[in-house]
Amino acid sequence: MKFGKEFTSQMVPEWQEAYMNYNYLKAVLKDVLNLRKRMQTVSPKASTPRGSALKRGVSLYRAFSGLTSRQRKNPNSPLARGDDEEVVLFNSVRESGSPSGARHQTMFLKSAEEGGECELVFFKRLDDEFNKVVGFYRKKVQEVVEEADELTRQMNALIALRVKVDNPNVRSQAGASEPRLAPLEILDHVKINVAADTPVSTLKGILMISDSDLSFSKAELRKAEERMTRAFAVFYRKLRLLKSYCFLNQLAFSKIMKKYDKITSRSASKSYLKMVDGSYLGSSDEVNGLIERVEATFIKHFANGNRRKGMKILRPTTKREKHRITFLLGSFFGCWLALIAAIIVVIHARDILNSPGRYQYMDNVVIIITFLPFNIIYRWSRFFLIRCAFHCICAPLYKVTLPDFFLADQLTSQVQSFREISFYICYYGWGDFRKRLNKCDQSTVHEYFFFTVAIIPFWFRSLQCLRRLIEERDPKHGYNSLRYLSTIVALTMRTIYERKEGVNWKIWAAITLGVATVMNTYWDIVEDWGLLQRNSKNPWLRDKLAIPNRGVYFVAMVLNVILRLGWMQTVLGFRETPFLHRTAIVAIFVSLEIIRRGIWNFFRLENEHLNNVGKYRAFKSVPLPFQHDDDQRI
Repeated sequence: MKFGKEFTSQMVPEWQEAYMNYNYLKAVLKDVLNLRKRMQTVSPKASTPRGSALKRGVSLYRAFSGLTSRQRKNPNSPLARGDDEEVVLFNSVRESGSPSGARHQTMFLKSAEEGGECELVFFKRLDDEFNKVVGFYRKKVQEVVEEADELTRQMNALIALRVKVDNPNVRSQAGASEPRLAPLEILDHVKINVAADTPVSTLKGILMISDSDLSFSKAELRKAEERMTRAFAVFYRKLRLLKSYCFLNQLAFSKIMKKYDKITSRSASKSYLKMVDGSYLGSSDEVNGLIERVEATFIKHFANGNRRKGMKILRPTTKREKHRITFLLGSFFGCWLALIAAIIVVIHARDILNSPGRYQYMDNVVIIITFLPFNIIYRWSRFFLIRCAFHCICAPLYKVTLPDFFLADQLTSQVQSFREISFYICYYGWGDFRKRLNKCDQSTVHEYFFFTVAIIPFWFRSLQCLRRLIEERDPKHGYNSLRYLSTIVALTMRTIYERKEGVNWKIWAAITLGVATVMNTYWDIVEDWGLLQRNSKNPWLRDKLAIPNRGVYFVAMVLNVILRLGWMQTVLGFRETPFLHRTAIVAIFVSLEIIRRGIWNFFRLENEHLNNVGKYRAFKSVPLPFQHDDDQRI
């Protein structure tokens, strides 16, 4: 594998923009190479003699250095002279207010030579990349040093809590010769935050009821140790990635300079790499020191001195992929295709669409399609889904995370499925399903349930937006909440029209649906996808795109608008055709909504990822167990 591809594969995705742009510098060197080739073609000295059938490269005319290092070197060759022929000089310029400190500048001494302007451009671009890398690395090192100080304070509180819980009769002794606080006195200045995020804790926070005082119980100690274990593991992984970032960029500068020397037949790499080694990128040892101290601390305090056990937690091994998942997925997909084919054959063979009982039969076939996709095999996936669904139901009493609001958005596209579930309960609970007879449409309870079940997912999502508005103080979440409320109004008007009909209800349904459609379409494209940016590098898209073909984004936007209009079909009067039953038409538009939601999922997650990349967020924030009195965090 070439170094460029290997370099890209080992990058931290969220830090990709902060790495040295190796491919760009390679392209600049390619321009240098092309210019030198053109100069050799034009120059009589470099031209090939007439009649020569072979076009030899420039390297074939260099002096042969021998097969071993004992061969005598030509003292006049550029490689033998080493630093005698200076190619570059280095200078550092301090910039006021710059977080990266001094800015490095390279002075190219051969710019007056023919073609030297192109090499001068290369060194300017190289300086830009070097200063970018050093600035980012310095900033991240400062962050981990501050985080290490906080973990030190947390460890002091944890050790004091251990002493207090395991030895409740111990008293701290602070004499005149030791003015700083003894370990146990730290507990007088901290509060513990180990309670899980639950509806009860949220209600206590709203009512200003605090239960964060230490009770010195073993349960508190166990929860505090669990949080500290996780915090150390995440912090250690951050340090390792930062060390890898430093090493990969140093290697990239070494590779690009050696490539420069090979193209230009100069010897600038030695002095340049010496400068890199002496810079903050090459000489800073804070990360290595922190890695050693974190390992020693974790092994001592969380693994009882067992290095193998401690390192297993700090460096978890990658789980082996199991091929049975792929096998079962393929098997189920094949069974699904066979089932669909069998249904089509049965419908055609029995001419069910033209039979008197075709309405009842179509209702039963919706049953099969709805319940078939459920996954009941993998425990972790099922429990994760149940937990996220419970968080949606209890909104806004839980802190809203990406899986929670992402699932709530999926539920808003399953309105028809929820309505069908109410019909199944009525059909099999109170109807005569053996004769395919039911009176669900005449049931008041079913009618009310049919009316309210459609707005529940949008209500959950609106409450989640209100929770985020309160926590993050971002007005955008307030506007998003109003958007879901407008959708609730639109669904209510459409449901009333479906039940009562009439021109007035049709007008109100059309107006509310039109407003909700415009608001939702704008939010999908601009806010959720981050597109339609007027001043973007990519016209009417966004600066960063994961897909090289920009036309895909325009196609997705057009499809989103078209598919958004699909849910207005009941108001516009497209209800039943001679060859399709109304239930089949509803199923078609529900399928189109699923397709639209699938497209939305892809671009929504892409935008979320790019936002994390733009802010260099490679790690989740880990809650710490102790809060000191002088902390200003909420």
